[in-house]
Amino acid sequence: MYSKSSSLTAILYACFSLVSAQQLDKPPLTPDLEYLKPALLDALPSVNMNKDQWGEGWIPQDCKSMTEEKGLNAADVETWNVHYDDCGDAWVLCRHRDAQSSLDDLVSVFGRLPVHTRQYVRHVIALPDSGAWAYNAGGNIAMFADVIHDNPSVFLHEAGHSLDLLNAYDPSEALSSSQNWIDNYNQDVNVPDNYAQTNQIENVAQNTVVDTYNLNVPGGFAGIQPNAGNIFHQYATVDTKQREAGDLLVPGGSCTSRLTNSEPVQINGGGMMSRVKARLRRDMPSVELSQDVKVIEPKDFHTGEACKANFLRKREIKGKRGEKPNVELSGDVSVIKGKEFRTGGYGPGSNGR
Repeated sequence: MYSKSSSLTAILYACFSLVSAQQLDKPPLTPDLEYLKPALLDALPSVNMNKDQWGEGWIPQDCKSMTEEKGLNAADVETWNVHYDDCGDAWVLCRHRDAQSSLDDLVSVFGRLPVHTRQYVRHVIALPDSGAWAYNAGGNIAMFADVIHDNPSVFLHEAGHSLDLLNAYDPSEALSSSQNWIDNYNQDVNVPDNYAQTNQIENVAQNTVVDTYNLNVPGGFAGIQPNAGNIFHQYATVDTKQREAGDLLVPGGSCTSRLTNSEPVQINGGGMMSRVKARLRRDMPSVELSQDVKVIEPKDFHTGEACKANFLRKREIKGKRGEKPNVELSGDVSVIKGKEFRTGGYGPGSNGR
């Protein structure tokens, strides 16, 4: 567990659960969940909001840590308070100036998450990269390249990690490592897609996407996937848990809980005395939550390793598809010299016999 003042760097490569990290042996129902994206975007309404930018020189500690862990300069990051109409407390979002995802996309698509899911996210940061991927670290979501554009399923997946690992689904334990989850998983033939095969943590996150579709799109998951029954017990378990927790995956209502924000720090360091002087000057951004929300206890976890590996695997597959095929013959056979000729063909309209 880490507090507002603790550094995210210390947990960047922590393993949350060895059991949950095991590769799953059930085959994927489909290669990915891209086919759910268009209807999800239509089904999850945007929320009115307004935003204001932090003063120059300040950044949330967690945004600073995630930026520097990527080898980037925190001075290139802008920080915004985003006030959505369904919550009295703003979310603090960060964006690197070279990020391929725009601030408008970041704010708009994040705002489409049902508020009772969104409240389990601390900060979101958009960072530049050569490929689109994302991860969740302790409730902070990092988005790379253009992964955000019109794609609520990525936010749902990453927020699903928060719902699972911050005990929103089950106050007593992470759903992905519970016997209840394993028992229901064992009743199904498939997992949702290739990514869900990674481990039970990623499987729960992908089933979060599936169940959000099932709950909010007319016709449900079975309306688009004729073999929905092959993963029914998994997404039905997510559905039961989200319903018991207050309809986490259904839009509407207002925030009731929030993760505490990480401490504002000066981009260029400054040390303790500079922070004291800043407080005296009253220019340090306020990140305190109101008394109207219950504070969600943070926990240390990081999904980056699995998420990055999935991106690299996809890029490798695409790369192989684009390579020039090797058609050279081995040295074990003698080459028959070709001659040019052409037959009349065979089929309707041909003279072949």
